[in-house]
Amino acid sequence: MFKRLVVRLVFSVAAMALCPRPAICAARVTVNARPNEITIGGLFSGAHVAVSGMIPAASEAVVIVTGGLQDLPLKTKGRAFGILWMNLGNVTFHHVPTLYIVNATKTLEQSGDSVSGEGQRLGVGFDWLKAQWEITPNLGDKDVLSREFLKLKESEGLYAVHDGTVHYGSAENGMRSFETDVHIPARVSPGEYEVKVLALNGGQVAGAATEHIEVEEVGVPAFLSSLSSKHGGLYGLLAVLVAIGAGLLMDFFFGEQQGAH
Repeated sequence: MFKRLVVRLVFSVAAMALCPRPAICAARVTVNARPNEITIGGLFSGAHVAVSGMIPAASEAVVIVTGGLQDLPLKTKGRAFGILWMNLGNVTFHHVPTLYIVNATKTLEQSGDSVSGEGQRLGVGFDWLKAQWEITPNLGDKDVLSREFLKLKESEGLYAVHDGTVHYGSAENGMRSFETDVHIPARVSPGEYEVKVLALNGGQVAGAATEHIEVEEVGVPAFLSSLSSKHGGLYGLLAVLVAIGAGLLMDFFFGEQQGAH
């Protein structure tokens, strides 16, 4: 009996040495995303993913959906000679995610959960996001360009932070369930996306869990995407023919009306 007690004590001390904050290290977090497969067809207008799971009862859940990183070239606009609004040059944003959506219970700045340590590594919020990417060439106004970039992505529905969108069930055995609805915009690209839930407790990350969803094109969008990547010349010719056809149809339906005036 004494020998067992000594063994348990040794293992307890070792566990404390490896994990100096047992409440954080031992926290159990689960996450579920349904559906975990989304198909983009000809009439695709976006999708909704139901995210649910379990977190420690005293924690708040933050759900983050992110896409893969990319380098995105964009044109900068401004006033030339103080009067003309026109393209002034090109810049490239490096290491920006194709999708970044955050669902939280409340605004992190107001809740006192200033995410630090592991949370900074995992990434929460637009301020963290802006610190990760690079912009070339260096024009000396990264903050201005970053704000405009975020506005563009928010207008496309690809970047968003939603407060008050996570809901909880009753606590039981030190755990409680959570659920939230994540809107996947129509402009989402095919690929694998990560659904991550952070359990925040007292300004610290008490636990985390990850799920994945797959987005793929089917039907006409898949055909056009394959055509553009494998047969660029044929795709360009098809695009020209479609544009000409559309112009002829517009002229057929509205040309006579315009001539009557």
